[in-house]
Amino acid sequence: MITLTIDGKEVQVEQETTILAACEKAGAKVPTLCHEKKLLPFGACRICLVEVEGARTKFVPSCTTPVTEGMVVRTISDAIKKARQLILELLLISHPLDCPVCDKAGECSLQDLVYEYGVTANRFKRIKFTLPVDHNSYLIERDLNRCILCGKCARICSELQGVSEISFVNRGMRTKIGTDFDRPLNCEFCGQCIAVCPVGALTSKLFKYKARLWELKNIPTICPYCSNGCTLLLGIKDNQIKTVTSNDDIGINEGNLCAKGRFGYEFVASPQRLKKPLVKREGKFEEVDWDEALGLVVTKFNEIKTASGANSIGALGSARLTNEELYLFQHLIRQGLGTNNIDHGGGYSYQGLIGLKESLGYSASTNSIHEIRGTKAILLLRADLNETHPDIKIEVNLAINRNEAKLIVADNKRIKLSSMAVSNLIYKPGTELVLINGMINLLIKNDFIDKEFIKEKTKGFRELQSCVKKYTPEYVEKTCGVSPQELELATRTYAEAEKACIIVATGMGLCGNNRALALTASNLALLTGNIGKESSGVYILPEKNNSQGAVDMGIVPGFLPGYVSVDKPGYSAFQMLEPGKLKGMFIVGENPVMTYPLFDVQNALESLEFLVVQDMFMTPTAELADVILPVCSFAEKDGTYTNLEKRVQGIEKALPYPGETKPDLEIFIDLCKRMGCEISAEEVSKKVANLYEGAHKPWSSNGNNWKSKFIPVEAEGIKTAQDEFLFVSTGSHFYSGSLSAWSLHLLEIKGESCVELSYKDAKKIGLDEGEQVKISSKNAEIELKTRLSNNIPEGVAVVETHPLLNVMVLFGKEMMPIKGKISKVG
Repeated sequence: MITLTIDGKEVQVEQETTILAACEKAGAKVPTLCHEKKLLPFGACRICLVEVEGARTKFVPSCTTPVTEGMVVRTISDAIKKARQLILELLLISHPLDCPVCDKAGECSLQDLVYEYGVTANRFKRIKFTLPVDHNSYLIERDLNRCILCGKCARICSELQGVSEISFVNRGMRTKIGTDFDRPLNCEFCGQCIAVCPVGALTSKLFKYKARLWELKNIPTICPYCSNGCTLLLGIKDNQIKTVTSNDDIGINEGNLCAKGRFGYEFVASPQRLKKPLVKREGKFEEVDWDEALGLVVTKFNEIKTASGANSIGALGSARLTNEELYLFQHLIRQGLGTNNIDHGGGYSYQGLIGLKESLGYSASTNSIHEIRGTKAILLLRADLNETHPDIKIEVNLAINRNEAKLIVADNKRIKLSSMAVSNLIYKPGTELVLINGMINLLIKNDFIDKEFIKEKTKGFRELQSCVKKYTPEYVEKTCGVSPQELELATRTYAEAEKACIIVATGMGLCGNNRALALTASNLALLTGNIGKESSGVYILPEKNNSQGAVDMGIVPGFLPGYVSVDKPGYSAFQMLEPGKLKGMFIVGENPVMTYPLFDVQNALESLEFLVVQDMFMTPTAELADVILPVCSFAEKDGTYTNLEKRVQGIEKALPYPGETKPDLEIFIDLCKRMGCEISAEEVSKKVANLYEGAHKPWSSNGNNWKSKFIPVEAEGIKTAQDEFLFVSTGSHFYSGSLSAWSLHLLEIKGESCVELSYKDAKKIGLDEGEQVKISSKNAEIELKTRLSNNIPEGVAVVETHPLLNVMVLFGKEMMPIKGKISKVG
């Protein structure tokens, strides 16, 4: 610890602490413009100047100067005040005085400092810049005339996002922040640059002229999209969301947001929201009151139950419901209707969590999100984080750039993070299990394993050792297309790291055996002793904001809340959607017609005697319903969500119910009462809280008593003919399921769905960029436009999911990479 004196107050701080951080600890206010605590020190603006006794210069920048023992610092004096006034005057030489029309007014750091330091005139005169304003970029408006060259936008784009879309260009007085060749932005549109800009140079187009910042009431909530569990601040005025921002000190995301979190809120106020209950009569929907709608639901389900038995009814839930709603939904289905036919996510999207439960006894990622930045090696296994979980990508960037972690990317194509990897394992689609078994083979053969850990903390090693013998480097090369040298490098990199973690992305838009992936990842981590210690382990990244909660609350056919097995498991989602299997279904927040990989979902739903859909929108699934129950969005209700690290976070009602909509919880409570299984909201909240109170990691709660299991997984490759492609699916960071269909600006950026293939393959079959083609597999046939790329291996075609087109029908219920053909349309 270092002891220093700041404005007469003695303070102790750690070595390498900057003067600015020490001042914050001492409660001394030092102004900043270029400083951002989550970025590396930069020292561009000089507004943070302080006096240090004995220093060689009169003033020193506090944000870049480390403390020393016995240092005496003054943060305010007449000389310091004059120096800061001078700096502000210099900044104002070129800065336009257009505060009345600037959206940053009210939270502009420059405006605040000019007022605080009494800068009412400027001794320096010069013709101001008249740079063109960028109105052409999506979502973000750039007015470089207002820029003060603090560099925060370029630094966050590089340091945290790893994108480097903008940077300093030119030199001297002509220096500015820009893109190459001054083109519009073509990036991830996360809006991080907007968040850190201290002035109005970067602003949100969606917020422009909507309100003044001081008019907004900022209400914290949890993002409704991916499983990271980021905290949002909803800027509310006149009962409308005018903007979404964040706060560095609130939530696990440290103020970081992606495009969906920052700009994907439009669906809440969509004019297409359902406002009243609907009942279909003679093929047309009619508005009815809630009593009639719910009465009809109960009557029809009871009639089906009496005539055909409870097993003829099934239910699909959504991983976007709160924990309380999920618990109550399964209570309604199991106690009210008397069936275990309940599922979500197609029955496959959550299988990675089930795999971890089997192997480790814990059905969630083993470590916290922020521990990733402290690891020494990261294996990304089918995890294109830029597209699936952008804020987890930030943790990976921090680990690499600030902790010198080594990255291994195992994917069927090059991804954006591949450029930062020491090892890129580009395998043939569907062979990832062979690849990992090959790594396990090398670990055992080269004695890279933690024998003591295996002996004390695991069982089943001999069975695993026997299973992986055939997965030699030569076998892996033949099956996966990964050379022995590449396999050796990746295995050694992972094994030699003091702490290493494995990250696996899962979801309805990613084909592959999620359970088997989780098991092989767990086997790899257990062999090297990377379970049960900090900054290591296995991360299974579910798709939706409450995917973890949906499994914890028992929205599965095989167990109850808290993973208590049922006596007789019900049908899975795919089984329920076999035509003629059921007589009635209750679908809540799920849109199987657009998201399930089954070509005959519509036929199955049309064959039902009675279908109830509970949703915010008239989805293609809702159009087939007999009764539609309109519900509230995340911004209009209370409850809790559970993120991928099993952190339970609350949301609160920020907006009134639109029209006659109700929260899912209220609807379930009413239906439970009508079906004879009444339960109150308070009871549900207590049950949910009790479930999580006992949900501890085995290695943290049982000390030396826990043991994990090695579960061997056999795997093979997929053979294709010369004129066939191997199709795989991928997601997009602009979309999450079909919810994004009602966030129009996100749709506009990405445009239509496409199929991505290599230039060589395109040349072979005579295709150009953007050409309409027919994609066909044994399951289905769809039409897409081509996108040509150097990142795709020959013989592979990557199909991108889209909220307005179900591309997953190509893959069928097996949900594995599949062979098929591409041909020109017409």
